[in-house]
Amino acid sequence: MSTPANYTLLETARFERKFVLENSSLAYAKMLVKTSVGIFSPVYQKRRVNNIYFDTPNLTSYYENHFGKSERTKIRVRWYGETFGAIKEPILEIKLKFGAAGKKKSYPLESFHLKEGFSRQDWNKVFLASELPEMVRAELTRNVPTLLNHYEREYFQSFDKDFRFTVDFNLKFFNVKSLTSSFLEKSLPENTIILELKYDVKNDKTVKKITNALPVRLGKFSKYIRGVEIFNPHLAV
Repeated sequence: MSTPANYTLLETARFERKFVLENSSLAYAKMLVKTSVGIFSPVYQKRRVNNIYFDTPNLTSYYENHFGKSERTKIRVRWYGETFGAIKEPILEIKLKFGAAGKKKSYPLESFHLKEGFSRQDWNKVFLASELPEMVRAELTRNVPTLLNHYEREYFQSFDKDFRFTVDFNLKFFNVKSLTSSFLEKSLPENTIILELKYDVKNDKTVKKITNALPVRLGKFSKYIRGVEIFNPHLAV
């Protein structure tokens, strides 16, 4: 098992500020980034980001995030490239939020083959075959897969390398039924784009030079919350 070379390990607390662009175009979103204060330029290649989220059967993580609990946890498996088929270099991520700042614990997983009928028992086999701490294994036994999503992402970094923008588009969601793992697909409108500004806590005092110059407001957007509510509209309050 190995961590992908271009995977971002998050060992220090950072902020992730989001800007939601509705009825917009990818070209406009990229223009905002490239012309913003900070002199941002592309890094990495555009790639598809895939996530399968895990939650308790009564959606503890969903409710903690939905109602803004100050200390909360989100568990997901992330990989890049094709969504289905042979999945190489997947990463188990446990995101820890403390107020507005967050950290991320990352664990490489064994490769697997994702297809219709991939069950909780199959996930257990992946976790057992991977080198995970016992505390993490115990936490995973209390959770089930609840949502699959993917989106295209482009990356931009400031000249001083203190700030990074990601531009997410073509968001698609798949309902994961924990017993059968059948995948039902729904998408956000094509003109919904998420800008996310990521930076270490130590740079919070200087971030306003970037955010104040943008013609869009900071917003709240959780891909996990949105996906769960797309398939469970009764949960949206």
